[in-house]
Amino acid sequence: MGGVNAMLSNLLTRYKILAVKRGLTLGALKDASPAEFRLLVCSATLAVPRDQNFSEREFNEILRNWLASAGAMLAIDHVELRRWLVDLGLVVRDRAGSRYSRGELTPAYTATARELAGIDLGQAATDAIEDDKTQRAQRKARWLDQRKNGDAQAQ
Repeated sequence: MGGVNAMLSNLLTRYKILAVKRGLTLGALKDASPAEFRLLVCSATLAVPRDQNFSEREFNEILRNWLASAGAMLAIDHVELRRWLVDLGLVVRDRAGSRYSRGELTPAYTATARELAGIDLGQAATDAIEDDKTQRAQRKARWLDQRKNGDAQAQ
């Protein structure tokens, strides 16, 4: 059980590190960091409820919501995300291109998705961003205090 908990902790830690970043693209991540690419793609896939079909409008709304919360680190729009998910086979589009559903996870994504299932990644992202803001404010306060003390000693 310790191995599973360690893997989950590692995935969640990596996700939180990504959550505080901005301007990431899936194309760059796929080439530079396949594990992080897989992590974000799995996160987006898990935002799509299983065993349901969605109109394009409904599906776009799911992706927009994910990009506004758990996927806010990505500098892509819902259309590009939808293309990635469809091209990877993680989302299935009907022949008419008007209905979408979550596809079967390929073996490359199954373990990651299994570990992420049940985690509120939107909340994890929010918590990570708030923690980062707090840490930045504390560092700034220490820096300002050091400058203030340094200026007072110089006089």
